Amino acid sequence: MENPKFALCVLGCGNFAHTFARSIQEVRGEIDLFFASRDISRARDYCRLFRGQGYFGSYESAAADPRVEALYLCTPHYLHREHAELAARNGKHILVEKPIARTLAEGTAIIRAADQAAGGAGVTLMVAENVRFLAQVRRCRELVRDGAIGDLRLIQLQEEFPFTTGGWRSDRAQNGGGVFIDGGIHKIHLLRYLAGDPETIFAAELPKAMDNLEGEDGLIVVARWQSGAVGLINHSWTAATPLPPSVAVSGKAGRISFEVGSRRLSLQRGDQAEHWHFPPDNRGLPAMVQEFRDSIRQRREPEVSGAQGLRDLELTLTAYESARQGIALPVSAAGPGQ
Repeated sequence: MENPKFALCVLGCGNFAHTFARSIQEVRGEIDLFFASRDISRARDYCRLFRGQGYFGSYESAAADPRVEALYLCTPHYLHREHAELAARNGKHILVEKPIARTLAEGTAIIRAADQAAGGAGVTLMVAENVRFLAQVRRCRELVRDGAIGDLRLIQLQEEFPFTTGGWRSDRAQNGGGVFIDGGIHKIHLLRYLAGDPETIFAAELPKAMDNLEGEDGLIVVARWQSGAVGLINHSWTAATPLPPSVAVSGKAGRISFEVGSRRLSLQRGDQAEHWHFPPDNRGLPAMVQEFRDSIRQRREPEVSGAQGLRDLELTLTAYESARQGIALPVSAAGPGQ
């Protein structure tokens, strides 16, 4: 007998929920989508637009509906704990947008709620870290681990984007910070995915370019590993011409480089170059939701577990503290593997 479709309800019908639903069309034959919003007309519109199976005018009714297997928390950062605990009380598996939470205490509470759900049996908790599932990123990691560029020397992650923001994202308390906890955390995860946890982190804020944002709008982070390898992150929202998100990984024997989402990856060794071209992968979102579903069906930990998401948050908050103090800070030794 074939497995039934995966019944996933999106909580919060904002801009990224629209992007998500549009991007996973290639796997919709495997997934029944539902939508929930406090504005029922918005949930209804999303349901009609994306051929959903149902819609809800409250998050509570979505969590209680027996047709729904899992909830995707596409809601503001300050609501992640509340909505994760709602899902857990109703025995629903949880896919939560990054960051897992604003603070380590909130993130720990989310993990505890998932572990103790369903009478102690627990529910699956995964953090929606889609960048990890990009074909370029997966291939880059394979090349690094296969020794294609020799011992690592430098990982550079660059992005400057002209972003107009408002609402809760502009509120430091509701967001948990500024642009780095919102989008830079992707790059923290990518550093860890490619090279493991660094030993130290140093960070510095850039001069402000966006007056309507309470938190920082640009952060430079320098990570260093015990081997001496260095990671450099430039993550900024800016009024200038965009600098597309790019990755360059240098080793003693070569360099891997690509623009994120360009579908192309290059490997340079001396005067020899190899290039890979990948089919469209829609920001890694189809593969991400398939991994979430498969981890539930196979009763195993997902690739980006709650512990992984909490570790990403811990390093992100370490970067913030480094910028506040103006010094390099050690990264705690305890942390999940990659």
